[in-house]
Amino acid sequence: MKEIKKLLKLSGIQYYQMHLSIINCLLPVKLTPKEIEVLSCFMSLTGDISRYRFGPSAKKIVMATMKITPAGLSNYMTSLLEKGFLQQTGDEITMLPILMPENGEQTYLFKLQKN
Repeated sequence: MKEIKKLLKLSGIQYYQMHLSIINCLLPVKLTPKEIEVLSCFMSLTGDISRYRFGPSAKKIVMATMKITPAGLSNYMTSLLEKGFLQQTGDEITMLPILMPENGEQTYLFKLQKN
């Protein structure tokens, strides 16, 4: 069978949502569709705010973009921390490096073999 190829040109949140959706099948613990949306929103932040990706200002932007309450965002953040996708050291929250795609372009290579 020939290789199955597809090029998707996406921007902003859609780029990160697609990336997380693709790698989700490879992760030992799965992200829910809403967790993918929330994490994608944080990942799409640019500029100075991206240095403090999970800080108060970033959270306000994500809540406004996704139209969710502070309690709702807190629930998603807690779930992402419990699942290990986010890590907290003191007051700083960081994302697992494996979740972040290359900037601007990400290539995937899957090989499926039948026993």
